Amino acid sequence: MKTTLFLAHAAPDHEFACELADFLEFGCDVTCYSGDGLMAAGGDLLNKAQEGLAADILILLLSSASWPMRRPRQDWEPVLVDQARDANAEIAAILLEECPFPEVWRRRNFFDASQNRRLAMRLVKRWFWQRRREPGLPPSTAFSRDLEPLYREIADRAGVERIAGERAARFAREAAEEFETVFWVPGHRRSLAQLSGELGAQAGVALDGVAEENCMRIRNLLAERRCLLVLDAPHPEFADALTPSGRTSTLITEDPVQIAQTPESFKYARELAAMRRYAEAYELLHRLLDAETAPEACARELTWICEHWGRIEEANALRFYYGPEPATQLMLF
Repeated sequence: MKTTLFLAHAAPDHEFACELADFLEFGCDVTCYSGDGLMAAGGDLLNKAQEGLAADILILLLSSASWPMRRPRQDWEPVLVDQARDANAEIAAILLEECPFPEVWRRRNFFDASQNRRLAMRLVKRWFWQRRREPGLPPSTAFSRDLEPLYREIADRAGVERIAGERAARFAREAAEEFETVFWVPGHRRSLAQLSGELGAQAGVALDGVAEENCMRIRNLLAERRCLLVLDAPHPEFADALTPSGRTSTLITEDPVQIAQTPESFKYARELAAMRRYAEAYELLHRLLDAETAPEACARELTWICEHWGRIEEANALRFYYGPEPATQLMLF
């Protein structure tokens, strides 16, 4: 269930409220109420805030239009402290321009957008994901200036970029708080089955089909989630097969950062099968079969996988070539 977010604001700030709502709804798992949060002419921000306490998060947009004069604590504390606590609503504030708001609000969930509104929007997004992961900790304020193009193309919206490995690693570390999660998939000299199996394991999804089916399931899953996918130096054809559309952004490194080593053993093939990573197990078992490593055991595992996939002819062929020899009947005379 998505978190609900209510943006209480004055009419002059409505354009920003709508922009922020679109930004957060795409970048987070939230439903924003910007139209409902619009104050009527001559209205009071505190009255509108009371309406917003029905949401999970109430955000006050502060400006000279919404908070034109200094107000005593007894005016706002009953609503923003007592009633908010009773309603289990979290309060945050975004300063759009200087106004006489209570300075004590700066202590918690406060974002200054008076100088750079885009930066403040990113911080709100980081705060949202951070409160899910580690509530109470403030979001990171690290933004490298040279990474700004990546923030615009990858973090602020869904995009696909091919960049150097070091740059991708640095961006993934710095911008991790702007995504639900970051998937890093080593792709150097790995097959499509290995790539999709690794990504499925990181996403907590059992992919028990052939590689192409697994890729389609992964793409469909990530299209609905706001994640960062880093494909680390994969074969170009495999990168295309795994890159999702929708909400997830993808970075493809031009040079490898991490190189994964696959154990070439029957034991590891059994482990892959136990994890339902059948496409990887199938490839590995065939390599072992070609190398004449435990051929009967490999054939038994391959037979089981083929039957799971409905490849009955292939399963029968494996039984014929690698099954036990029929017992020889002794002559009676």
